[in-house]
Amino acid sequence: MNGIATTTTSWSGFRIELAKPPRTTITSLARGATLGQPGDSAQQLRVLNATLALLAQDAPIPPVRLRERAE
Repeated sequence: MNGIATTTTSWSGFRIELAKPPRTTITSLARGATLGQPGDSAQQLRVLNATLALLAQDAPIPPVRLRERAE
């Protein structure tokens, strides 16, 4: 399929799996901190890089659960 590759990240695995996006990462972080805890740039970069890495894969793919949690 031609077009623009898209990806998303979510803190709510249940809700995002209902939407069935073509590529997604799911974290166990709080709502409002989906990409990482405030001030934790290392965590934010890990989540962002893992999410953007999905763009290299043909879609659809199963959701990717990241092990990122609030400290």
